[in-house]
Amino acid sequence: MPTAYDAAMARRVDFEPRSYDAARLQLYGVGIGLGMDPRDEAQLAFLLEDRLTAIPSFASVAGWNVEFTLGLGMAWPKLIHASERVRILSPLPPEASILVSTRCASAWDKPARNATLLVNETTLAAAADRTPLAVLESVYLARDFRLDGAPEGRPDPLPPTPDGANDGPPDITVDLPVSPQAALVYRLLGGRSFIHCDPRTARAEGFDGPILHGLALWGHACHAVLKGACGYDPARLRAFAADFSAPVYPGEILTTEIWRAGETAHFRTRVRARDTTVLSNGTATITD
Repeated sequence: MPTAYDAAMARRVDFEPRSYDAARLQLYGVGIGLGMDPRDEAQLAFLLEDRLTAIPSFASVAGWNVEFTLGLGMAWPKLIHASERVRILSPLPPEASILVSTRCASAWDKPARNATLLVNETTLAAAADRTPLAVLESVYLARDFRLDGAPEGRPDPLPPTPDGANDGPPDITVDLPVSPQAALVYRLLGGRSFIHCDPRTARAEGFDGPILHGLALWGHACHAVLKGACGYDPARLRAFAADFSAPVYPGEILTTEIWRAGETAHFRTRVRARDTTVLSNGTATITD
């Protein structure tokens, strides 16, 4: 007999038509901290329509489909974003009609936590000729949710971040402020949970105040790697991934520490004021 796990593995949505315009790309840039220095022309390349370029992490907005995951039946407040990864196959246009395909790539039972680790794969392609643009891999922990027949285990982990004490200090360090309005801006792209904007809702969930969206944090880190290791040239950044470790509050300063090893960069993002790592096991592929 088919199991719930079999049904989950069979779920997919193929070639869903979507589109985005320059204004949406510009809004994303503001939401991940670009333009905080309006005199920095390198940042303005991601914000002004006469020279607009897509930052690779925008693929996470263009392909976002949390409804696909929620369709398995778990409660949204019980869904925790654990990790996000992207591979860029062709540069994202500044505006485009695209086709988005999503499937459940794997699922892993966590009986001790009464939970399931879910891995979704999302592919973005140009609508005109189906040229592949990007592949996203999203890892979620679904609490109080189990799939009958799912194997125990976990997906392949990301490489660990170098230990500064044993592996030497980072080659590059980038500090980026998070605008106090960042979560209010980013929620206009989707993700309208009140935990990101309403202090009472956030406190009820155990936070000191509204928290930044995980993918906005991920986008800030992509911005930092693009600035520190790519000279703001998005064509050099071919892959980007990290695990979520702790929440970030709008108004904080993010410090991204980067270790280079050929075309591979390892990084982590911290909030020094709280001595907290908020993104761990970061890895990026950077070409010359």
